[in-house]
Amino acid sequence: MFAKLTALVGGGSGLNFNIDGQQYEQAWGFWTHHSGTSKEAGSPVSVFKIASADPNDVKLVAARNGVKRLRMLRHPNILAFKDSVEVQEKNVTIIYLVTEAVKPLATVLKELNLTGQHRDGYLSTGMLHMTNAVSFINNSCNMIHGHLCMEAVVVTETLDWKLQGFDLLSEHQLPGDFALKHSSWLVGSQYKPAEVAKQDWDAVRQGPPWAVDSWGLGCMMQEVFSGQPLTAVEQLRRTDVIPLALLADYQKLLNSQTTRRLNPAKVAESKFLNNKLVEVVAFMENIAVKDSAEKDTFFKRLPTMIPAIPEPVAVRKLLPLLSRALEYGGAPASAVGSLMLIGRMLEGDEFIKRVVPSISRLFGSSDRNLRRNLLESIDSYGHHLTQEVVEVQIYPPLSAGFNDENAYIRELTLKAVLILAPKMKQSTLTQNLLKHLSRLQVDNEPSIRANTTVLLGNIAQYLGDTYCKKVLLNAFGRALKDSFPPARVAALRALVATAKYYSPDEMACRALPTVAPLCVDQLADVRSAALACLDTFEELLKENDTKLQKEAAAAAAAGNQGAAAAGPAISISNSGGMLGWAMSSLAASSAAFVGSSAAASIAPAAVATVPSAAVSSSALGPSAAPAAVAAHRTSSTGGGGIGISTAAASGGRGGTASKGGDTGALQLASSSASGAQDGWDKDFDDMDNGLDTAEQEVREKTYIGFSLSGGGFVVCSVEVCQ
Repeated sequence: MFAKLTALVGGGSGLNFNIDGQQYEQAWGFWTHHSGTSKEAGSPVSVFKIASADPNDVKLVAARNGVKRLRMLRHPNILAFKDSVEVQEKNVTIIYLVTEAVKPLATVLKELNLTGQHRDGYLSTGMLHMTNAVSFINNSCNMIHGHLCMEAVVVTETLDWKLQGFDLLSEHQLPGDFALKHSSWLVGSQYKPAEVAKQDWDAVRQGPPWAVDSWGLGCMMQEVFSGQPLTAVEQLRRTDVIPLALLADYQKLLNSQTTRRLNPAKVAESKFLNNKLVEVVAFMENIAVKDSAEKDTFFKRLPTMIPAIPEPVAVRKLLPLLSRALEYGGAPASAVGSLMLIGRMLEGDEFIKRVVPSISRLFGSSDRNLRRNLLESIDSYGHHLTQEVVEVQIYPPLSAGFNDENAYIRELTLKAVLILAPKMKQSTLTQNLLKHLSRLQVDNEPSIRANTTVLLGNIAQYLGDTYCKKVLLNAFGRALKDSFPPARVAALRALVATAKYYSPDEMACRALPTVAPLCVDQLADVRSAALACLDTFEELLKENDTKLQKEAAAAAAAGNQGAAAAGPAISISNSGGMLGWAMSSLAASSAAFVGSSAAASIAPAAVATVPSAAVSSSALGPSAAPAAVAAHRTSSTGGGGIGISTAAASGGRGGTASKGGDTGALQLASSSASGAQDGWDKDFDDMDNGLDTAEQEVREKTYIGFSLSGGGFVVCSVEVCQ
């Protein structure tokens, strides 16, 4: 409706408030009710406006009285005054009244849409606020409000009811030109008691100061519980909408005799109005004057009382009270549980708006018990936190718990990080958190060491591959040597969980040597975890072997066309290591020689193998002619064959080696392709010289000699003479 209040008041003289476009449907008397904001603080306010072309209009006179009276009244249940101004705008006199931000009661009840016991509980709490406000005006100020109805009630953001509409406020003795006399026409006939309707002001003076307002309080009660505005005085006879516990008081408020009408202060003592919600709110509002025993008793009962409180009231009223009490030390640390219980009623943005600011401030507290309760309940709010909130407001104070002298706090801090890690930056995890975890892996408390390993295994996915390869195996290797069995089990299970981050080389050369000894651990749980870990790595290594074989086959298939130029592929049997492979080739060659009585050519790229166990001194005994065996050679003139030479029995020698150094160590010897036959003879002679040495140590080392002859790869197997 309006953009800025200064545009309305003109001349630059005005208020430091803006009027928003929203105008509420309900308002008291001739006022209009608008929402607004403060220019300085940006906080919400309410702006009430009344205008007339005649500056002496009765309604403007009454409005000036209302503004003056409100400025002087201070009570928790009376609308809070902020500012006011009267201006001329295009020959129209306008009065602006600025107050705390409120909404009409009818609008709020429609938004809340409460039913059943929650509705009765909230309405009775609101009526208690109104009876307290009216009692304050009548009994403490000795004044008369003069126009009590549902429109005279407004509601704050925290769902507190506030009394407004003081245009007719007058002293009880009605001295001089009182507002109630000249402005009573503003009051609808359905709200007027008989003495006011008849303008019997003497009866008003002679009656108690609450007589007029007791009648108005009864009218308000009828509208509130029926949910409908009062249109005729006959509606006051409807008692079915009034709660049974309030019916007697309701009837006394509407007594036809002024002297017998019930004092609002007595209504405020009703058990129905003083329900659990009132008890909880009253205690929280006065917590500063409660002793420790009362606080402990109250907060032990509070979690059981919260379900009986309407959810909107718990969120908008009780939650802020709890937050303030915790922040300023009024509530014990156990109140965090109630705070989280209410927080569970919220979702998404609402939780971030209403709960997260309190949590972030509470984490900065030096109270260890408070921090403990926050950490214990982090699973109920951790998933609501955003990365920005965690990085800026939560993690910095939380990380101090890693160095806390209390072991339980350190352990709770570890567990909290498990929930917060997905919301943290990788740089924070790797550059800050890992330093703390490194220290905690050697903590004095065994459970902390074990939980550190568990945490590291769980957050590995957020560290990145580079840091996983750099950190995990070292950390888990340390934990595998821990004297605390659960720490070793945790490390074994963490290795399994993070296996995807290790290369086959790391599994075989680093992980397996540290895991294998635990397969014979004294504790069954450790052995079971170690065996499971070995099974996992075995499967992964088998998968790697299959992959390598497929790659080799594919490479061989692709290289078939260039086999003549590149030389043959070499197939190696894996039954018995290097010496076993040579001996099995030797047996195959001997069998071929005996069967053919001549040098047998071995096809390129093919080697016959038999199990190494089949080769023994009996198989190559004296029955084999030494000369024939020694003379046997298999050569390849094409540069691509594989030749195998053997010598057995007492005087046989074979091999291709050269004697080198004082120790008689054998070195690789080679011969040219043009003289392969002569080269092999020379190689055998060198081998003989090496084996004839008197040093037993050298003879034992003379096993295999290699000769690269004409591009071929010649392997000679030797049986050492004792």
